[in-house]
Amino acid sequence: MKLSNFIKLTVIFLAICLVPAAGFSEDTNIIFKHDKTGVADEVNKMKDFDFELQQRERERMKQWNIEDSADAMKVGDVYYEKGEIDDAIFYYQIAIKLDPANDKAHAKYIDARNIEKEKTPSHYHQAMEYYRKGMKEKAVDELIAEIKENPDNEEARIKLNEIESQ
Repeated sequence: MKLSNFIKLTVIFLAICLVPAAGFSEDTNIIFKHDKTGVADEVNKMKDFDFELQQRERERMKQWNIEDSADAMKVGDVYYEKGEIDDAIFYYQIAIKLDPANDKAHAKYIDARNIEKEKTPSHYHQAMEYYRKGMKEKAVDELIAEIKENPDNEEARIKLNEIESQ
């Protein structure tokens, strides 16, 4: 009789302990999910942002009939020769994405970045970094700061108008 009572009590004890534990874990998951919605929103925004950047890159590649890393480098070289370093950097980055082992693209990218750093004020340089990453609002903020510091910087005004009109 004692053994059967012990078994019954053990079964009841386990049923009491396991059923609420399963229910508790479900509630914990729901609470956890609600606490993390901000992170989920940020992840979704980053996915949308990445898609937008990739779409913009694809459109610019179609515009220049870029099929491989060498084609992207040629376009970058055209911009580099014209002195449009920001665009040259963009196409060197595409060349590197298409062929990460392309040493010439890496060298030209580094060279163009160094030239950009030397010739541009810090706010303008930072704005271009943000703009290349698709962070338009931050780029606009940096361009406004640049114009406040250097009101004669026409390049910053032109870029600001270009970004705001997109």
